[in-house]
This record gives sequence, structure tokens and C-alpha cells, in this order.
Amino acid sequence: MANEARVSASLQILVGHEQYRSLPQSFQADVSTAKGPTPGAISVPLAGVAVDLSALTLPGLCRIANLDTTNYIEYGIYDPETVRFYPIGEVKAGEFYVFCFSRNFSTEYGSGTGTTGPETNQFYVKAYGGACNIIIEAFET
Repeated sequence: MANEARVSASLQILVGHEQYRSLPQSFQADVSTAKGPTPGAISVPLAGVAVDLSALTLPGLCRIANLDTTNYIEYGIYDPETVRFYPIGEVKAGEFYVFCFSRNFSTEYGSGTGTTGPETNQFYVKAYGGACNIIIEAFET
């Protein structure tokens, strides 16, 4: 199977007389199984919450949307062994983004005490300013 997904995106910036427009605007991607979208709607507290992706063997394409009208969220990896959150992205109020999980998302890095491991790393979201309702739609790669 091939080209089961079509991803469309563009970036246009207008600041004063400066203009930018990105190309290409779409591409096709492979999706190996019909698993997803998962997990769906999530309420995100200020302390953050782990996202349950257990329905997927290998997460791939993902859409994350912030339904809040005021507050923003960050998403990233949480390592419970080191009790650290590593933010990699932000979704402001009313925004959404599409990305693809790395095939190495669960890879273990480092060695010795405090090593992150595939059994413990978690996809994590954290709200700022107030709790947010979001939608995460992840699909099998």
C-alpha cells in the first residue's frame, strides 16, 4: 500500500512589504494500517498529562488542535525516570498543527542511571494560563 494519506500545508507571511509563501503545499504519505485517529479529545491541566497512544504500535501522522480560546499548550516528551518534560512544540489558542512522529520516538538514549527507555518515555501535553481542551488524532505509520 502507498499514498493513503494526503497532507496539505502552506505558510504565508506578510510583514510590511516582506512576503513569503512556501511550496510545495501538499504531499502523499503512507499509512500501513487503519489504526487511528487516537486518542481524540483530551482535557489538559496546568500540570500536564501523558497522552495515551497505546492503540498504535508505531505512531505516525498526528494532528493536534487546541480548542481553547485563550490559553496555549506545549507538547513533547516526558521522561518519568528523570521526572523531566522536554517540550518540542507549542499550539496557541485556536491553532492546530500536523506532524509525524519519528520512527525512533521510543528509542533509548544514554546509558546508566537516568537513561530514558522505550517503556517509560511518554508523549506529553501541558497547558499554560489555564486548562485546555484539545484534540489529538494520531495514526499508525
